[in-house]
Amino acid sequence: MDTLLKIVQVGFYITAASIGILTYLKAKNGLLNTVNTEYQKKVIDRLAELSTELLDEFDSSSDNYWLRENSVKEILDRIHEEIIPHKNEIISGARSLHGIPVSKKEQKLQAFLSKVMSDPFIPSDIRSKILDLVEGRLNAMRSAHHIEIEKYQEGLKSGMYWDTLDGNDGWLHNKISRRLYKSGYGISDVESQVHKIRTDIQLYFEGFNPIKKSNKYLY
Repeated sequence: MDTLLKIVQVGFYITAASIGILTYLKAKNGLLNTVNTEYQKKVIDRLAELSTELLDEFDSSSDNYWLRENSVKEILDRIHEEIIPHKNEIISGARSLHGIPVSKKEQKLQAFLSKVMSDPFIPSDIRSKILDLVEGRLNAMRSAHHIEIEKYQEGLKSGMYWDTLDGNDGWLHNKISRRLYKSGYGISDVESQVHKIRTDIQLYFEGFNPIKKSNKYLY
């Protein structure tokens, strides 16, 4: 009788322990599924927002549409404001020019780069493509601005361009634009890369589409 009682007790303990473990695992998996679902929701929301941010520059109805920006004019206006009162000293060499101002566009791109760089809700492969695009674009822009605007400043020192200050941004913009296209970062080049990244975002979304998933097994 004692042996039978012990067997029953052992069986009871084993059953109770098994139920406890299964209950714990179920609760743990439920919690993990909840956390994972919430994380994926945040990822999807962030990617939807990011897709809009990327296209904003190429949306003609947007305040940030690229044709509404003129970084070259902005930079030259700041340079001209500083040098006009000192024209004679600059031409004679008695006064030097003080570097090249950073445009608002450059500042925007740098801020966007910093925001994307450590964003935990952007999948790593998509983030990597965005970083490559923005870093490459910034480097190309800085190089083109430095080369062409420095040449322009040298011309000012030698007495050139002073009679057409208000219109110099036009031809200088074209020279900078040509440099950007040569480096692969002209405005249409950038737009093309943006559309490719937005397509990657679309494919990421389609990975959560149960209808699309089930359809692929029908072929």
